[in-house]
Amino acid sequence: MVGTARLSVTIAIVPIMNDEQLVLQPRGGTRYNGPANFDLSVRRGVRLADHAATLGADLAVLETLYRDEPARIWGSTPTRSSGNAKAVALRGRKVGDQVLFYADMAFFAKATILHLFHNPDLAKSVWGTDEDGDTWEHIMALGDVHEFEVPIPAARILGPLGLSTPLRSLTLVSADKHTSVRDLITAGGNRPPAHWILGCDLDQWDVWSWWESRSASTATLTITRHVDELRIGDRFALWVSGGTAGIYAIGTLTSTPYPVESPEDGATRHVVDVRFDRFLFDRPLTRQALESDPVFADLTTMMSDGAGSVPLTPGQWTPIERTADDRGRTGPAEPAETVVTSRPPGSVPETAIASGGSGSHVVDFPEARLVERYADFVDRELLCLSALLPTGERLVCDLFDPATNTLIEAKASNRRQDVRMALGQLLDYRHHLKPGAELAVLLPAKPASSIIEVLRAQGVEVIYPDGDVFRGEGARIGGSSSG
Repeated sequence: MVGTARLSVTIAIVPIMNDEQLVLQPRGGTRYNGPANFDLSVRRGVRLADHAATLGADLAVLETLYRDEPARIWGSTPTRSSGNAKAVALRGRKVGDQVLFYADMAFFAKATILHLFHNPDLAKSVWGTDEDGDTWEHIMALGDVHEFEVPIPAARILGPLGLSTPLRSLTLVSADKHTSVRDLITAGGNRPPAHWILGCDLDQWDVWSWWESRSASTATLTITRHVDELRIGDRFALWVSGGTAGIYAIGTLTSTPYPVESPEDGATRHVVDVRFDRFLFDRPLTRQALESDPVFADLTTMMSDGAGSVPLTPGQWTPIERTADDRGRTGPAEPAETVVTSRPPGSVPETAIASGGSGSHVVDFPEARLVERYADFVDRELLCLSALLPTGERLVCDLFDPATNTLIEAKASNRRQDVRMALGQLLDYRHHLKPGAELAVLLPAKPASSIIEVLRAQGVEVIYPDGDVFRGEGARIGGSSSG
C-alpha cells in the first residue's frame, strides 16, 4: 500500500531547518503489535475527539496542527537506562527532524516531527500496553507521512551512517550524518522493482523435496552476491544449477537480505525471504531450451554454476515472465493432486563401482546410456518426469518430449517381457502424468515384428538405434535420419 498524508499547516508551523536530524524508528513486529499500531495511528491516524479526555493541554496544540484531519502519531515506551541509544534519541530529537520507519530489514516510510509530548494516558487509550505493562508514552505528532513504493534496504542507509543491520533501537542521527544519506532517502523509495536470477543452493535447500511437500508459496534463499542491492518487491527467477540447470519458479522478494548463523559451524550467511507466484517444476525453462532460443541467448552465459544472483534488464526479464505465464501453475499442489517434477535427463557414467556383502563389483547402466544417446540425437529439449502420487507412490518416466507431447519409456533389452513392462508403465504414466499424451518405447535394437504389432495396436510407437542414428516405427522422433 502506498499512502501519503501532506498537511497544509506544516510549513507555517515548522520552519525549514538546516540542522534537521534523522530519527531511525523501529516499527516493531507482531509481538508488540507494530504492524497494527502503525496502520492505526500513522497510516490512518486517530480522531482527536475520540481521545479528548486524555489529551489535556496537548489537545489545543494537536487541533492546531491537524484541524479536521486525523492526527498521525507514534509513541515509544520508556527506557530504564539514561545512556543507551534510545534514551539519547528520546532526549535529543526535536520538531522538524525527519523520521524513517524500519521493519523487516528495510525502511518503509518517512515523516516529519511536528510536535513532541509525553502523555501515558493518551498512549494507553490509543495503543494499550505491552506485555510488561509499559505504554508508548513518548509521542511524536507527524506530518508529511509517506510510505515508499519500494522499501529501502536498511544496509543502504545504515552502512554510510556507520551502523549495522538489523536496527535494534530507536536511534538519533546527527544533522551532518543525515546530510550524507538525504539523497538516498529521497531517491531510494522511488526505485522501480529490479529483476534478478537467483541461484538455488542445493546444499542449503532441497528444492525438490520442498516442491513435493506441497508447502506454502514462501521460502528463504541464500544470497552470496549483490547483498546490498536486493530490495523488497524485486522480481526474480529461481535458477537451479548442475545437471538439472534451468528456471523452475518466478516470484517476488518479501525482505531484504539479512544475516543468519549456521547451527552446524556458526558461519554467517545472508538469506532473503521470497514468495513464489509461478511454479515451473512440471515444465521448467531448461538450460537447453534457453540456449536454443535467441531471445534467451545471453542468460545461460550469465548464469554459470554458483553465480548466486544476477541482475537482469527489463528487456531480459520480460520474455522470461511472458514465457513462464504460459506454463506451470500459480500455487503448490493440493493434497489430492499428483506433484509432477520435470528435469533434464542427467548424465550417467557407463559404469560405477558398488560395494556389497560380497565385495566391490561393477554396475552397468545400459538403459541410462541409451536415453543419453537418444537425447543427443534428437538435439532438442527432453525431460525426465518424476511424480509423487497422493498415495505416496512415486512414478518416474524416462523421457517426455514436449515438442511431440510423447511419453517415452526406455528398456535395456528388446525382449518381450521387458516391452510388456514398458507398455504397462506407459499406460500408468499417461493416466497420472500426461493425460492424452502420445506413447513410445525406446529399445536398444529393433524388436520382433510381432512385438511391434502389439505396440502399434495400442497406439505405442517404437524407437531404436540403427548405427549412429535412431529410427522410429511411425514415431515422430526428429533428427534427419529417422524412418
